[in-house]
Amino acid sequence: MAQHEAGIPLSVLSERHGIARPVLSRWWARYRAADLGGLQPRSRRPHTSPTRHAPAVADAIDVVRDFGWGVQRIADELGVGHGTVQRVLKRTGRNRLPRAARRPVRRYEKSRPGELLHLDLKYLPQLGNRPEFEYAAIDDFSREGLATIAQERSTRAATQFLEQVLAQLPYRVEAVMTDNDMMFTMRYALYSDRLTRFEQALKSAGIEHRLIRPRSPESNGKVERFIKTIDDECFRITQPHSSRARVGVLKLFLDYYNHARPHQSLGGASPVSRRDAYFAQAGA
Repeated sequence: MAQHEAGIPLSVLSERHGIARPVLSRWWARYRAADLGGLQPRSRRPHTSPTRHAPAVADAIDVVRDFGWGVQRIADELGVGHGTVQRVLKRTGRNRLPRAARRPVRRYEKSRPGELLHLDLKYLPQLGNRPEFEYAAIDDFSREGLATIAQERSTRAATQFLEQVLAQLPYRVEAVMTDNDMMFTMRYALYSDRLTRFEQALKSAGIEHRLIRPRSPESNGKVERFIKTIDDECFRITQPHSSRARVGVLKLFLDYYNHARPHQSLGGASPVSRRDAYFAQAGA
């Protein structure tokens, strides 16, 4: 401002300092009106906001948010715009609902081989002309796992797998845990008093059938984790291109899993070594 007062035109000052001529003119007018105070930064916020909602609307949004309502539901119920609700919630720091507390998972481990066997099924990506399903079972104590691939999802196939498992394991199975699928149980079927072929096989062998609570897959988490391990460490690595190849790589992986693979929950031991250690100690 002092240079312009000394007689230097604003156009020259604009070119010299790289500041637009209209900006310098505006600054000069402010300086003449209020001295240096007129050059202080000014808020660009408008003096009035005709579209701004009353504080009562923001209060109402805050209240119904306590019920866990989403943005769209709040907007529909209060008759305001979606963007309005978003802005109010962001201003109050409530634009994200808190995550619901997870139900604590009760972890357990049985004390001997065969005390409890977890059993489940998984759909497999189709490689041939027919769909295929992976049946898997794992011993709760030793983590010894068995699995097979079948071309049908039925109580007959589940029973055949169960019989294979009972024949291969070198110890008696006392109980088997499954979910409430109708191939395992008729608990939630129209004729809930009837036994599936799978349940009949368990009853004939004197094996207890334990069912997980509805909508509680974590209760059978050991076999789900076993199935995921087969996916991650076998199928995704080998990427078999045929049904026959998939059966072959599964057989090789199960031998490695049970006899050589270090198991983290077993302190680095393999399932078979833990099983053998138990019987060696029990016989000592």
